[in-house]
Amino acid sequence: MVSLLMPTPLSASESGAIAARRPSNGSVALDLSLILPTYNERENLEKLFARLDCVLAGHDFEAILVDDNSPDGTWAEAERLQKKYAWLRVTRRGHERGLSSAVICGFRQAHGKILAVMDADLQHDESRLPELLQQMDRADFVVATRRAAGGSNGQWNWWRRLTSRVATLLAHHIGQVALSDPMSGFFAIRRQLFVMMDDGTLCPQGYKILLYLYSRAVRQFGSGRLRLQEVGYQFRKRESGRSKLSWKIIFEYLFMLMELRWHSGFRVARPRLSHVAT
Repeated sequence: MVSLLMPTPLSASESGAIAARRPSNGSVALDLSLILPTYNERENLEKLFARLDCVLAGHDFEAILVDDNSPDGTWAEAERLQKKYAWLRVTRRGHERGLSSAVICGFRQAHGKILAVMDADLQHDESRLPELLQQMDRADFVVATRRAAGGSNGQWNWWRRLTSRVATLLAHHIGQVALSDPMSGFFAIRRQLFVMMDDGTLCPQGYKILLYLYSRAVRQFGSGRLRLQEVGYQFRKRESGRSKLSWKIIFEYLFMLMELRWHSGFRVARPRLSHVAT
């Protein structure tokens, strides 16, 4: 069994947890499972899937679209496109809502050795996925960030730049995380690591699933047992659909930070971090 990139070997209970959560349908583990949480992204799917099919050609992968019963029929369009893309799987959730819980739902269905997340609104640069996969050879988390070499906020206006900067400062000072871009929703994690964290108590709220999972991992394993890499990318302008940012999401984020700092009984130390330029 391949262990995490940690100086301390896995315990018997950790190894047992991994074995118990291997895919049970007899399928061979894939290189990558890419989770696409969606809500009203129908217009973007055809272009996104064509790009993924091109950029991930030669990789053994699946994409799992987890849709929260979108009124625009995102799930139906994805099911139609399954006939064209054999690597595509679709989950339609009836009552649950929220990006973070959709990601957890997708992770639990995944067969890939590496679990990755990106938005379906075309703002995340899918051409960086091969680099994320390559960096996973020496990391437990790889984060696509706007703040590493080669990264940028793209065409954001001053208000979006300001709110992002304030949110990042709050994550650093309240959440005590050292991620350069804790707001990122574009990242990869080892399946092995997620399985060991998924003890039935994961209940993320809101949109900042990276911050939640990274903080949980540090609490469980310690920063000295985790390796983090960051890859720069340029945030694109949305081509269609509407932004999901709202005051509700902002308040959920603030509440999560307070939970991480004052109710979880831990403070997040700085990991060993490397930046990877484009």
